[in-house]
Amino acid sequence: MKLLEKIKEHKLLLLFLVAALIKQILVSRLPIYVVPGSPCDDELMKEWAFSISRLDWTGDFNSYTFMKEPGFAIFLAVCYRLHLPYIFTITLGYSVACMCFSSALVNIFSSKKYVAAIYLALLFQPISYCSTVLQRVYRNGLGVILTLFVFGGLLHLYFSISAPRLRVPLLWSAFTGIALGYLWITKSDTVWLLPFTGTVCLILFFVLFVKHRTCKNLPRFFCLVVPFLGIFLCTSMVKLLNVYRYGSSTVEYYSAVMEDLTHIKAEDADEIIPLTRKQLRELYEISPTLASVKVELEIAMSDHNEYDTHPTDGEVEAGWLGWALVKGLSEAGVYEDSKTANAFYKNVYDELEAAFADGRLQRTETKMMENYYLDTPAHRQALVGRTLEAINYMTSYKMTRARAFIWKKHENDYEEFEVLTRNKAAAFRYKRDHFIKGWIVFPEYDGVDKTVYLEDEQGNQYRKVKFKESEGVYDYLKDKGIVLEDARKCYFKARWDVKDGLHDEGWYLSVYQNGERVAKVRVNSNGFHGDGKTKITGILDAYSSKKDEVYIENAGRKAAVRLNCIGKCYRKCGKAVFWLGIISYILLTVVVIYDLRRKKFAHGNAWLVATGLGLSVLVLAAGIAMVDLTKCPAVNTMYLSGGYPILLGAELISICKCTEFAVSFVRSQKAGSIMCCSRDKVLL
Repeated sequence: MKLLEKIKEHKLLLLFLVAALIKQILVSRLPIYVVPGSPCDDELMKEWAFSISRLDWTGDFNSYTFMKEPGFAIFLAVCYRLHLPYIFTITLGYSVACMCFSSALVNIFSSKKYVAAIYLALLFQPISYCSTVLQRVYRNGLGVILTLFVFGGLLHLYFSISAPRLRVPLLWSAFTGIALGYLWITKSDTVWLLPFTGTVCLILFFVLFVKHRTCKNLPRFFCLVVPFLGIFLCTSMVKLLNVYRYGSSTVEYYSAVMEDLTHIKAEDADEIIPLTRKQLRELYEISPTLASVKVELEIAMSDHNEYDTHPTDGEVEAGWLGWALVKGLSEAGVYEDSKTANAFYKNVYDELEAAFADGRLQRTETKMMENYYLDTPAHRQALVGRTLEAINYMTSYKMTRARAFIWKKHENDYEEFEVLTRNKAAAFRYKRDHFIKGWIVFPEYDGVDKTVYLEDEQGNQYRKVKFKESEGVYDYLKDKGIVLEDARKCYFKARWDVKDGLHDEGWYLSVYQNGERVAKVRVNSNGFHGDGKTKITGILDAYSSKKDEVYIENAGRKAAVRLNCIGKCYRKCGKAVFWLGIISYILLTVVVIYDLRRKKFAHGNAWLVATGLGLSVLVLAAGIAMVDLTKCPAVNTMYLSGGYPILLGAELISICKCTEFAVSFVRSQKAGSIMCCSRDKVLL
């Protein structure tokens, strides 16, 4: 009986956990999505993660060192060190984030069944297993999790600020500060959360000022500062680590040079092309420092022209201009270290400023309204239209499918991602039945004449293993106090097919001396396995077989199909739910206004939460619309990912609240009296 009572008491938590377990089962076997050849995105995060895992911060200085936020790389490094599979960890984090957000809504509903409904809808939302969010080894999945944590933490803080025990609001304040601060060093487009954060803290300030204006409640006032303090502490930590590793936290004059380059007056100005190739070539005459890297800049500009939305016009659009310049300067050796890079940019800045001063260049004056694309009726109309397009994109759940990606090339581009994430990519890459790659040394036979063969369990020799130079391994072992001459040449690759009539079972690296086998090491997907008699030192970087990869491909396809079956329901109902949410919100607003006229505040918190969430999504959509109009295509799942759960949350809060009204009305009619349906906490 006690067990049943406990289950009944915690049935909402039990539902949370069971649903989260089902979600983990559904995403199991889903492959990662690797984007090869992305030096400033996926590849950059991978390299940083490996460096951080070696306690070397983000590695050697280069042109991308200060260009991206390192939060996601830190997360990857921690998962790698703890042997946590990437997709499992991101999915678990998303489930916990949904619990955090949904549990705060207990304070605005009379029944937990509405909270459960919102949680389930958020948990299985397609954005949580979208290929560009969950599967791609980039920051979008982590960004969605942290966004939900921020909103959930703020809502918990809002409802607990007057709690009898002070530690409750303090803990939620600290939690929100950590989430917001970490999100700030993970994604650059995080400003859209500040209006909601600031509004909640401002409302709570007035609540405390009116109801708790005593010295003993000063810690409650401090709770309102902690979310912003989290941003300061996290960004300061990154700056300190950059200074410690590179001697500087930024290339100081980079922003000033970019500001000058993108504000040069031109006769045939184009809003999306801030610096034309013609202007750049004219600048070589004005800036000797720029002229010194002319060749590399021109090549980089031509390369990046192929990436933008008009690859045949020869120009580089705003969204790619900065990357093109950085790439060219990097190839020219400008980014040898932070001091050298800053000296280069300072020289360019001084030369451009001198040209502006003496009239050789004219600066375009940009008004504040122009910065936000609000300066002309045409711009305002375009911004509104693109904002609505972004919202429509989210409500329709376009491009939110899970996928099993099949690639036929770039074999070396996936192996490191698989090692880092401990997840497989659905990429059938090899023409042979098997492929292995790594390095190995045999200390007992160091420096002696020997031959290594790849063999099967029956001792059939498939090929002689050829070793290549590996000075990096030699230095690595030497740093550990192990000096082995063979480590200078111990790197190998091998591909082979199973011979007809033979079993595709165990595989071995066998060491021979004078025609006699003296050592035998088993090789499989888990690495090297000695026989207990032979000492070995090595790492197997990659092991692949056609049989395994066919299984991975099939399992990945099945996982994608089962997830997309759920996503199909969202895509069919998404717009209908959105408009139902709008109608419900209007009804909720009418009820709240009616209650206010009678000096009742029972439903005020539900309306405030729905309004705050909806306005936050509107700010995000407007910001993405502005980027889409001025820099690069941005109305897609990657840029809008954080808005999906918040928009759905706003819709469902309004719908569930109106459902609650209807249920209460029906019950009151049956009971013959009007009953109050809500147990909202009233702060004011």
